Amino acid sequence: MFLPWSARPDRDQTWYENQRAEILHRTGGLDDLHEQYPATDVEALLPRTQDKRIAPEWLLQCFQEQRPRADLPADAPAIPGLEVYTAPQADRSYVLGADPAEGNPTSDDSALTVIDRDSGDEVAALAGKFQPSTLAAHINSIGQWYNHADVLVERNNHGHAVLLWLGDHSRLRRLRGYDRRDGWLSNSKGKAILYDQAADAFRERQTSLHSRATFIQLAGIEGSTLRAPDGDADDRADSYAMACMARKGPAEYCPDHLVWWPLPPSPAPVTESPHNRSLRQIMDEIGLNLDDDL
Repeated sequence: MFLPWSARPDRDQTWYENQRAEILHRTGGLDDLHEQYPATDVEALLPRTQDKRIAPEWLLQCFQEQRPRADLPADAPAIPGLEVYTAPQADRSYVLGADPAEGNPTSDDSALTVIDRDSGDEVAALAGKFQPSTLAAHINSIGQWYNHADVLVERNNHGHAVLLWLGDHSRLRRLRGYDRRDGWLSNSKGKAILYDQAADAFRERQTSLHSRATFIQLAGIEGSTLRAPDGDADDRADSYAMACMARKGPAEYCPDHLVWWPLPPSPAPVTESPHNRSLRQIMDEIGLNLDDDL
């Protein structure tokens, strides 16, 4: 049961505005106001907003809480914990973002989010302790159901196993990251690009968020680390950010292109000479494939 600040009859709007002005003057923010005198249950559950990557106002304007559907269509994947807000429609296109984890009882949750490519509306979500191969199978089943959705998977750690499974067993298109490889590499550069895009989506109201658990995680992402505070989870937040990034398509978030010039007049077979071996070593160091990228 939630009781707002206005539940007490001796508090009116003038009293509330005085409290708001005093706290804002004293602390430079409204965290204490939301903690002590929340107007809504969302305010009461918000983490402290100082040094947060996505402003609470941006999240709130895009948050339309919904309960997952209880009456799923007969062809829906039979996956425990799957949250479906909108079933797939034949004339719609979808994207799926996934954040894999180890899958043991003490690890973080694995999570995925499905978003309507055109409207940005969150249509489905899943989180739980899934082994990488199990998460990959769930990605395939859900992605196939949502009209063969394009998939963007975090490539770090257990993401490699998920991408390998999808490559061997799934026909879903695996989107590439800014480094032009399958999946998204969440290093310092990748995290910055990822959450820049997510913040833009919320600021410009290009997405609609329905999951309260995901809302709370997104609100907690710190601006300095782009992670959740110690002890809190960010798996749902990362999968949502992946889905927002996937909406841009595989080409738009690849700002760095290495151009080889001048091009050879005609393709020539690659022979193993000391020079070619040196070139292979250099390209391996910078993450390019000689046969594919040259």
